[in-house]
Amino acid sequence: MKNNFNNSKTLFKSLSFIEELCWLLDSRKNLDFPEVLKLLKDIKYNVNMQNDVLDNNDLVGILPRILVDNTLFRTNRSLWQFSKEILSIEILNWEKRSRNEMIGVIICKIQESPEASKGISTYLLENILINKDKFEQMQKEKERENNPFLWNDAIRKIVEGENE
Repeated sequence: MKNNFNNSKTLFKSLSFIEELCWLLDSRKNLDFPEVLKLLKDIKYNVNMQNDVLDNNDLVGILPRILVDNTLFRTNRSLWQFSKEILSIEILNWEKRSRNEMIGVIICKIQESPEASKGISTYLLENILINKDKFEQMQKEKERENNPFLWNDAIRKIVEGENE
């Protein structure tokens, strides 16, 4: 007897839901549902890209392409700053190290620590690679103004510019 009551209750809830759904769909006759679905898929893809945190092995594979780029990192100071601001990796005595040694320190720290990859996404790294000319322009502009170049600000400007 109790099971029949639960089935009736579930059936009633389901019928109520379908009735409300029909009403909603009928009230939105002008809505292009395939277009809405496409938009939702695009949003889902963009959210996934932004939340796609890399594991250490992925980072070790992608980061060297960025770190050896002389247009992005013209000086050891700029490499050190990126490491500190974006990767949260402090390179001790960076002033006395060669560029390759600094890159090695970054790669080793990422390989050693699962915490190092937290917060670094493919979305961020792809934006840096795709927009390296823009980053170079921003760096030169800050240099001319005698202002410090801040990676976080530059990345934010680039990403916000794409979303406009």
